[in-house]
Amino acid sequence: MNFKKETEVNETVDEKINETVEQNIDENIDGNLEGADEAEMQPEEALAKLAAAYANLEQEKQALENQLLRLQADFDNFRRRTRTEKEEWNQNNTANFCGELLPVIDNFGRALQALKTTGAEESHLQGVEMIARQLGELLINKGVEKIATVGEPFDPNWHEAIAQTPVEDEEMVGKITAEIQAGYRLGNKMLRVAMVQVGVKQ
Repeated sequence: MNFKKETEVNETVDEKINETVEQNIDENIDGNLEGADEAEMQPEEALAKLAAAYANLEQEKQALENQLLRLQADFDNFRRRTRTEKEEWNQNNTANFCGELLPVIDNFGRALQALKTTGAEESHLQGVEMIARQLGELLINKGVEKIATVGEPFDPNWHEAIAQTPVEDEEMVGKITAEIQAGYRLGNKMLRVAMVQVGVKQ
């Protein structure tokens, strides 16, 4: 091969090489540009996924908060109901105990009156008075109240009229003139109705 042909071959090879290199460069550039576009899209897709995940977490958080609020409300209702039931239970027990104690107090009252009328010794009288006073204090400590009677307007919720008393004073009409048997209550709970006489117009 002469020099001229060798030169032509070399030039041809160089051109092919250059074309191949340029083609590879162009392909790499295009590939990089496409990769760049994909790279630019990936953060957007990731952001969209993060936004969706955040929305799901917010929904789950709201659901948990609602569940917590319901549980708190249920617990508060349970605590109030339990407290109310306990108070009612204690009140019923106290009412039953004091209700059974009332006849004993009545008997002490009768015994005290008997001692006073028969002229009992002062020491005996003082002993019975002390016991009657202690029983009365026991009722007070338990929250038991004696129902007001004489001079009070007749109230069928707390009083039972077993007799009528003619009265001259107009102000005493419909009011209690005498107490036959004491009545007691525990708050709004009746332990024993008060038996009374009521004034009527003469």
